[in-house]
Amino acid sequence: MSLSMSKKQAINESPLDALTSESARQRWELFHRAIAYAKESNVASMDEAETHGGDPEHASTLLTIVR
Repeated sequence: MSLSMSKKQAINESPLDALTSESARQRWELFHRAIAYAKESNVASMDEAETHGGDPEHASTLLTIVR
């Protein structure tokens, strides 16, 4: 989508449509941030689990990401 096309679309959108579009964009952004955080957290947990080895005192459940 070109810049001029997006400007035309923004001009032609009703305020409610623009608000809905912005809301949807924000939800997707939040969703992707949550996925990135979960991946980072999972990697950190796996690293910590490897560091502690078989120490049952530091055992924890790891987050599993299924594709």
